[in-house]
Amino acid sequence: MGTSNLYKGPKGSSLIPADYTGEPEEQPVAAPEGEAPAEEQPENDEPTEEENPEQEDPQQEEQPRVTWTQAKRTFSSQIGKSNPNVKWVAKTYTKASGGYKHAAKTSGSSKRVARGIINFFSGTPEAIRQRLEQIGIVFEGRSTQEVFNDIYSHLCTGTSSREDALADKALSQTFSELFESELVDEQGLDVFKPELLEFMVSHFVANSIYYKLLNEVSFGELTGDKSNADIAKIEEELKTFIDGFVSGRVPDHLHEGITPDEVNKLVDNLYEDCYKVMEGLAE
Repeated sequence: MGTSNLYKGPKGSSLIPADYTGEPEEQPVAAPEGEAPAEEQPENDEPTEEENPEQEDPQQEEQPRVTWTQAKRTFSSQIGKSNPNVKWVAKTYTKASGGYKHAAKTSGSSKRVARGIINFFSGTPEAIRQRLEQIGIVFEGRSTQEVFNDIYSHLCTGTSSREDALADKALSQTFSELFESELVDEQGLDVFKPELLEFMVSHFVANSIYYKLLNEVSFGELTGDKSNADIAKIEEELKTFIDGFVSGRVPDHLHEGITPDEVNKLVDNLYEDCYKVMEGLAE
């Protein structure tokens, strides 16, 4: 079942990050000392990390700076490989973003939507339904699709800035994935169960990170000579990688009885935790 009425994402928005300098001569970011550059690494090998995964924040700041051009070229260098090194792509991207803390800090639009998801879908089924009715969502005589279209409209940012549009696109994809799952029965509204909150948070956070990464590294000038099949392959590999570690992180942050005062910190910590994995500083 589809979600054809849901927002389908930004149209005509630039793929170039606001602070991208477009330096044409820079190469893909170099691998740690003693390793081949990203485009020369064996396809089945992951880069050996110099840093200890347990490093504290000051040590993160000592890491070599990675520019947006290097991050883009690292992404481009992996397109067409039979086994693209998406962990290396994710790491250089996060470093170009200023490290995991800054990457999380600049995800404000996505974090606002994530907080909305938690506020909407926390608690018992009765509490969730009452909460949604209080904001004007009508259940009586309506299909699950219609109710969730309304929920989507309340959660999305509805604005046209690049960051907001990416958050809305991630939210639309999350609802599509929900309706493709076994959690939703289109003929009934027996969906407000504990599994729903974890599903929505996991899928939205993963989708928001994924779309933000693609938006900032997959500039057409760098992928124009690549086949659509090769580009689709690395995008699929990136999404699988991100989906996997996010779904493993979310249960560590969600818990029963979340209070409104806890939501902000919970979401901040969750995004930092996920970007820390992206940067290679956590498993």
